[in-house]
Amino acid sequence: MIFRIYERYWKLWLFIPLAMLLIAVAILFNNMISTGSILARDVELSGGKMIVLEIDTAVDVDKLREKLPEASIHVTQGATSSLLIQVPYDADETGIIEELSDITIKGEPTVRSVGPVLGELFWKQTQYALIAAFAMMAIFVFILFRTLAPSSIVLLAATTDILTTMATLSLLDIKLSLPILAALLMIIGYSVDTDILLTSSLLKAKKEEMSQKLKNSIKTGLTMSFTTVAALLSIIFISGSFVLEQIAFVLLIGVLVDIPATWLGNAGWLRLWLLRK
Repeated sequence: MIFRIYERYWKLWLFIPLAMLLIAVAILFNNMISTGSILARDVELSGGKMIVLEIDTAVDVDKLREKLPEASIHVTQGATSSLLIQVPYDADETGIIEELSDITIKGEPTVRSVGPVLGELFWKQTQYALIAAFAMMAIFVFILFRTLAPSSIVLLAATTDILTTMATLSLLDIKLSLPILAALLMIIGYSVDTDILLTSSLLKAKKEEMSQKLKNSIKTGLTMSFTTVAALLSIIFISGSFVLEQIAFVLLIGVLVDIPATWLGNAGWLRLWLLRK
């Protein structure tokens, strides 16, 4: 039933990932015009200090944010709970730790500092890494298919994945950090996996086999996606590690974005090209 509806309106579904891409580009372009960067940067990429405390009691985050307005505050939940406080590089971490002690938030603190110059260097390397990863992926795709149209359609889906994920992070006010960069690089790889699965299947299909080949690819691809979502949710709610939570959350967004980008966008454009060809 669902597949019949999908088959009947497959040309209309093309507009969903296209709209996602256009909205994402508009959000990131607005960020670039207003702030000079497509995403706000964490202390690792801009310079600052991170204070981490393991806690065994509940923390009133709103009250803590009122007390430390210049800080970015997060609490991780899982096997162990941690309080993470990010402040500018010139902030007095000793005074902050004393303030935490005054409101009965105690624990063995760990302080990590990244200077502004080092943060700017990391930011430049981050941009190079993203560009290099996308370029290598594009070269691999063109070598694999050796045809301009299917390769370009795969790249369009991957671009939709990465830009829509970044736009979603911007809307959620999540800053770009090294763990998030790692997750974005993994999203590029995951997107190519599902797109290659689909493209390889359809390129080998005859016209009368195309619908069945597409149905089989969708079943396989969605099974991959939903098992990945289940694994990522377990990491988010059980790990208790802020870094792992960040990576898993960004990957979760990317996997969910990849579903319409691949099975509505890539499948539709590729099918349109094959039928006209």
